[in-house]
Amino acid sequence: MIRFLLCMYLSIFSSQSFASEQDVQRFALVIGNKNYVTAPLKNSANDANAIADSLTDMGFHVSLLTDSNLSDLTTQVQQFYAQVKKDEHAKKLAVIYYAGHAIQVNHHNYIVPLGMQFESYPEFISGLYKIDRLFIEINKLKNLQNIIILDACRNNPFENNSVADNGQISSGLAPIKAPSNTMIAFATEPGGVAADGKRKNGVYTKHLLRHITTQISVEEVFKKVRTGVAKETRNKQIPWEHSSLLNEVFFSPPKNRDIPDLMVF
Repeated sequence: MIRFLLCMYLSIFSSQSFASEQDVQRFALVIGNKNYVTAPLKNSANDANAIADSLTDMGFHVSLLTDSNLSDLTTQVQQFYAQVKKDEHAKKLAVIYYAGHAIQVNHHNYIVPLGMQFESYPEFISGLYKIDRLFIEINKLKNLQNIIILDACRNNPFENNSVADNGQISSGLAPIKAPSNTMIAFATEPGGVAADGKRKNGVYTKHLLRHITTQISVEEVFKKVRTGVAKETRNKQIPWEHSSLLNEVFFSPPKNRDIPDLMVF
């Protein structure tokens, strides 16, 4: 009788764990900008493709965008959140990953699309994509957890451009306060500069790829990434996160984690 009840107990909790894992819809928008006319990057496209492959293998619905101009980037973000919003009652995890140039101007952070124009400073600013726009749709969606990963804290690509760099571009990115149910992960601390990497992947993404498939919480994933990057760069680059996640979140959920410890009979 005890053996029968134990089997039933395990069966029920196992099915609940499987159901809860399957009930979470998982989406990812992966962006990699490489072929800039000014300051092209070596690894950002490789990074984006590798992250997209890894997330696809883990069951995410992945949208991949490379070498995007402002119009493409704006449209893709809108389409991504439209896809996420289709089933309003489902539990969802949305991941946005960006590799490429990003800059801080007057304490605001911007993604740098391709096809920038430099005829005037207003034209230059209007061609940037404000990172805060990634958050516009987040608070409108219930049952949504978000992870935004910015491997984008490289050197100022416009330091020799008199129109763009008129003294208002600061080193690295400014701190960003995460909206509710969101984690924002940076390749390095606010104001810091990240390495593009000497091999096929940047330093930060190399370590992220190493741990993202591990069945541990996202907080533990990024802690391991931070440790690895800090060790490799001799503490010159320290990844940083700001989180307002309300639940335990996994890139790769462990199976049967709802089963409690059982007494051995």
